[in-house]
Amino acid sequence: MNIPGSSADIFYLAPLRGVTVRVYRNQLARFFAVPDMAVAPFVPSVAGAKVKPGLLSDIDTALEHSLPLVPQIIGKDADQLRVMLRAFKDLGYARADLNAGCPWPFVAKKGRGSGLLRDADNLARLLEAGCEELPGGFSIKVRLGLKTPDLLLERMAILNRFPLREVVIHARTARQMYEGEVRLDDFALAAAACQHPVVYNGDICSVNDFNYLKGRFPQINRWMIGRGLAVDPFLMESIRAGKTAERDSERLRLFLCSYLDACRKELSGDNPVMGRMKELWSYQQAGLVQGRRIWDAIKICRTVEEYCRVVDSAFRHPPRFKDDLSRLAGYF
Repeated sequence: MNIPGSSADIFYLAPLRGVTVRVYRNQLARFFAVPDMAVAPFVPSVAGAKVKPGLLSDIDTALEHSLPLVPQIIGKDADQLRVMLRAFKDLGYARADLNAGCPWPFVAKKGRGSGLLRDADNLARLLEAGCEELPGGFSIKVRLGLKTPDLLLERMAILNRFPLREVVIHARTARQMYEGEVRLDDFALAAAACQHPVVYNGDICSVNDFNYLKGRFPQINRWMIGRGLAVDPFLMESIRAGKTAERDSERLRLFLCSYLDACRKELSGDNPVMGRMKELWSYQQAGLVQGRRIWDAIKICRTVEEYCRVVDSAFRHPPRFKDDLSRLAGYF
């Protein structure tokens, strides 16, 4: 058995729409320990033979990237998938991930994201296209099912037919969204049936969470962390040390300031910048004792100036970190 956080374990930063963008990844790496690589927030497939460069700005290899990056695509058309994968290859990528896990109803009802599991034939067409375009470099991120946790198990024979690089399994159904307990027994069944390397995803919010999962699934050595790291940017330090890291409010403040500056350089106007900061704080507040109060004040900020006043006030007397960040399911 690998010891928790050992060099044999591989960690991925999960794609969180509006949060784990390029500037966030770069600033996170400046101030904290980070996962081994990141899966970028999804790029939607498009009709036509060409992809507009602006759609690929977050994964543009001409720009700075602090982490090895796997681009992700969301869509339901095999021909459109091929077009996007060729655009990824033109940027120099040899890997890509298919989003078959997004649980939002307006996505799933259109047969995208987790809705891909509903249509077995179309799922097979997408996997065939992906593996042909990126031999040895195509992966898929899935949920256990839509309403019940058995659909992935039914589809596993299809996944096993193709030479996938790995399968990322979020241990919930789409109906659960991000609420309720992760379904570890159902994850175990799906992982045992999968003939590809499996990446575990779901509710790794503390070193205790990771240690428990590592003990429960000693055969797994690939782990994806999203909300836990957005809440606690010290989390990777804790996991690699095998105990809760000493969390420093001054380092957190510097990270938040640096991220704000980077967003202001990249984006034009207060509205998009405030959108980014609010997306991050919707998670960040869950790790602080005073987080709800700070978040309530940030939510009503309309300008960067107002936001800076709130954050400066919050850090004048350094906020305290919560002792136990386990079991954050349903908090958001």
